[in-house]
Amino acid sequence: MNMRRGLLLFALFVRAIAAQDGPLPLESVSVAGTAIGKDTVLEIAGFQIGKPVDRAAIEAGCLKLDASGIFQSINYRYAPGPRGYALTLMLADQAKFQEAAIDIPGVAEEEVWRWLVAKYPAFDHKVPEVPAAQDFVARQIEQHEGAALNGQHVVARLETELGARSRLLISFQPEVLPRVGAMNFTGQHELLADELSAIMEKVIKDDGYTDRRFRRYLELNVRPAYEEHGMYKAQFPVVAAQKTSAETVAVTTTIVEGAKFNLGEVQVVGDDLPLDKMLAAAKFKKGEVANWTEIQRAIWEMEKPVKRLGYMTASAKPERILKDDQQILDLRISVVKGPMYRLGRVSFSGLTPDVEAQARKVWTMQPGAAYDYTYPGDYLKALSNAVDLRRFKKFDAKTQAGASEHSMDVTLVFESK
Repeated sequence: MNMRRGLLLFALFVRAIAAQDGPLPLESVSVAGTAIGKDTVLEIAGFQIGKPVDRAAIEAGCLKLDASGIFQSINYRYAPGPRGYALTLMLADQAKFQEAAIDIPGVAEEEVWRWLVAKYPAFDHKVPEVPAAQDFVARQIEQHEGAALNGQHVVARLETELGARSRLLISFQPEVLPRVGAMNFTGQHELLADELSAIMEKVIKDDGYTDRRFRRYLELNVRPAYEEHGMYKAQFPVVAAQKTSAETVAVTTTIVEGAKFNLGEVQVVGDDLPLDKMLAAAKFKKGEVANWTEIQRAIWEMEKPVKRLGYMTASAKPERILKDDQQILDLRISVVKGPMYRLGRVSFSGLTPDVEAQARKVWTMQPGAAYDYTYPGDYLKALSNAVDLRRFKKFDAKTQAGASEHSMDVTLVFESK
């Protein structure tokens, strides 16, 4: 090699190494370990290809990535290339997520999710559990929906959504939600609009309006009202909110009531059940309108004969079988008895020895017998025939778990006047 050329190359190499702390154009960026696209990563960090950077600028960009909260870890390395710095970012996405909803009145939630998923593939109706990441997503939504927010910021709030399956979720919503100032209903015939409004007003109160929240109230409160009329196919296809002032909206709900069902066959499934007593206690009204509130009450009554046999935790789970062509509701009720509980220790408190002796004679259930949970109440009624209970200020039967497994102790407590 020519000596002069060799010295020149050496000088350039030394200068390149020294330049790692000086500004050079950002020649290239490689991103690894994340599902988020490189363009989005560069946007968050504020890096621009061709723009001069130095070590401080690279670290500042990495701090922006860290502040977003959407990455579990961030590492980087950089080296001089032919025309500037070549930067490599090694990122790890957050692993724990929380279900989420976008509750901005007047904004199509699914459209916003599609936009968000395009940039952040893992954020599909869920966001990282890290508060910083939730605030970052709130800022992203805020920038995307700007005009619809009327100058408000988007905030991330943890909410409990009640229902058949209660769940916690993060709700992205404006700082201040509008209140429901008026409610209108269309398509209803079985129930009057005033009745529907009264049902909803009890639960809405001064809650801020979101489409999701309002629909949840419809499902939890208006649907049961229709099911009391045997109408199990009621639908609420359209819920439209119109702003009536800066603080209120008027909400119009379209209702499709559907057919009315009568109660058909009732099948009870379970091992060794006193079926005759159970059905007699339930008094199901077959052939009549299938009022679900009455049906539930009948099922609770049906459990009692099983519980009186010592199966205190017995439970019945109904399955609805809707026969649309006949407008009939059949029931298949599965009963699980659970363990048998037995009577443990029986004690008396507040009685003189002679009165306690009388009281013990009236008590007939023996320790070890199957525990009938209604017996203590029946006992106090029977005791009134042997002892003048008017001498006591109050009296009660208190139960608690016994020393042995699946046993119940009973304490009869009497307080003199």
